[in-house]
Amino acid sequence: MSKNKNNGQKQDVDASPDASGDFTFKDYVYLNLMFWGFLLVVGVVVFFTTGAKWDPVMGNVFTFLFLVFGLGFTGVSIFDAIYDRAAKGKTDEN
Repeated sequence: MSKNKNNGQKQDVDASPDASGDFTFKDYVYLNLMFWGFLLVVGVVVFFTTGAKWDPVMGNVFTFLFLVFGLGFTGVSIFDAIYDRAAKGKTDEN
């Protein structure tokens, strides 16, 4: 038989300070900084694993990496922030 060690103790199910699930502007900035940092790490790894030689192909790779993925993620997160604010306003009116 197993004994329950938490027999007389209360358990806190949700320890997060914001239980509503809404992101703040600061959260979006941190997410974008983490993603851009990830892209930077990926770029450095790609550069050094392909011979650490800058040529037009590497220029195209980095242009694609940062413009498509980086600006794409930032654009989607801006759209998400605007949508969250608009959807929150609609639910508050009802």
